[in-house]
Amino acid sequence: MLSGIKFNIAAVVITGLIVTATITAPVTKMFGKHYNQNKDFVCCKTDQLVIHHYFTVNLFWIPISEGFTEENTGKASPGGCDIRCTN
Repeated sequence: MLSGIKFNIAAVVITGLIVTATITAPVTKMFGKHYNQNKDFVCCKTDQLVIHHYFTVNLFWIPISEGFTEENTGKASPGGCDIRCTN
């Protein structure tokens, strides 16, 4: 009888932790792609301004992938570009 109650309590606690983790996941960066503006940079490709946004993909708060996404502003810089992209 006592082991059945312990099992039920453990099941309720584990379920509560999973529900709490799922609800707070967008805030805590637990899952999915998250951007870090401190690592963004801007450069020029073919006289067009390109913004590189740094991101990580997390699984249970552990970064499993990282990289940059490019956002082309489509605006030609006046007088050419001083900072050229290397990639």
